[in-house]
Amino acid sequence: MCVYMQRFFFPELSFGTDIVICDDAFVHQISRVLRFTAGASIVLFNGDGKDYLYTIDSIHKKEIGLSYGMDYINTCDSEKIIRLYQSMPNKYDKIEYILQKWVEVGIREFVFFRSERSQKLMINDHKMERFREIVREATEQCGGCHVAPVSFREEGIHIPKEGTNYILHTETLESQKMRDISIWSEAINIFIGPEGGWSAWEVSYFQKQAFQKICLWDRILRTETAGSVVAFFLIHQ
Repeated sequence: MCVYMQRFFFPELSFGTDIVICDDAFVHQISRVLRFTAGASIVLFNGDGKDYLYTIDSIHKKEIGLSYGMDYINTCDSEKIIRLYQSMPNKYDKIEYILQKWVEVGIREFVFFRSERSQKLMINDHKMERFREIVREATEQCGGCHVAPVSFREEGIHIPKEGTNYILHTETLESQKMRDISIWSEAINIFIGPEGGWSAWEVSYFQKQAFQKICLWDRILRTETAGSVVAFFLIHQ
């Protein structure tokens, strides 16, 4: 069940009773941005698999009083766990686009890494905070329940210990077509190359690690859009 009303993520809170929230950003959003008044309904979630329906009782300068209504299992997230292993793109705004749009598709974890043809973007604490905020906001908006973790690896290619691994490739030779893939694993890892594509060494390395090489179709998609198409297809198989 997905309830499409304003949703807010608070991982540190427990729900199911009347509560008062003193978070400054939340108070500002409710009172100044959304301009809600007492009696309005909102949804809170903390990643435990449920959505919690609350009614606003009171709005003060420093706190919001909420009355508990009901809770229900959130069924908007797929049972399949799809992780994106994205080679670093050449612009920060592409990272933001990937995070925002792929959350909507259903990606459960984002791992960015440096491939041989990756750009040398620097990721500092401020950027990480910005990226995680994008993921949180996208999850609130799309009705998802689990806020995907985001990480950046400097050591190069990381081979996941669990799940089925897929590498996207533009060459059709020795590649499976998407329509021919039969998903048997609940954990799926998608590897996407940078703007310049994978190097020959990387493709060979992935194949030695028993990765399945797949080709979407004859068109070549951008690095920031290719994975969302694959993820949507795999989730709905």
